[in-house]
Amino acid sequence: MITHDLLDAYESVKGEYEKLPWGKRPDELLWETVDGLLLDLHMIRHGYATDGYAKHIEREMERLCADESVVERLHALALQ
Repeated sequence: MITHDLLDAYESVKGEYEKLPWGKRPDELLWETVDGLLLDLHMIRHGYATDGYAKHIEREMERLCADESVVERLHALALQ
């Protein structure tokens, strides 16, 4: 599950998993999922995805994120 704690860690190292201390590393697959969602949001914002794919990504974020505030934060991260 993607949480604010995970996004805090992600932002603290600007997405560079290897920069996290060993004892503080979240699940690498979940980290890669955040990377992928941010890339998808970037592609959607710049018109490289269909409306259907954008809806699919929204559903995936709702499924993978702890709550709506985490979904909103992912959107905000994608704009940075």
